[in-house]
Amino acid sequence: MDGVGAGPAARRTGVVAPAPEPEFPDVEDGQELVLEDLTREQVLDGRNRAAADHQLVFDHIDRYGELSAQRLFTRAFVSQVQRLSGLGHLNLGYSTWGQA
Repeated sequence: MDGVGAGPAARRTGVVAPAPEPEFPDVEDGQELVLEDLTREQVLDGRNRAAADHQLVFDHIDRYGELSAQRLFTRAFVSQVQRLSGLGHLNLGYSTWGQA
């Protein structure tokens, strides 16, 4: 091995530097978030984070409105998150097992 790049030993350790997380650009209060100004990576990152944490959808709705959330996350996803939250499926902080 000539020392250039990561060799097999580095690959075997599984140590990988995390990729920088794309963030939504800062938007001042009262201003509109222009979805067309977001990069593809920012949109995909936002959708992935919202899939893991549905509160992000509600936060986006509170700040930018439901139409913006539907455009960013898809109308079907926003509808599903709202429907499931009404059923209590997103309340994962407690369990009914073993409470008898």
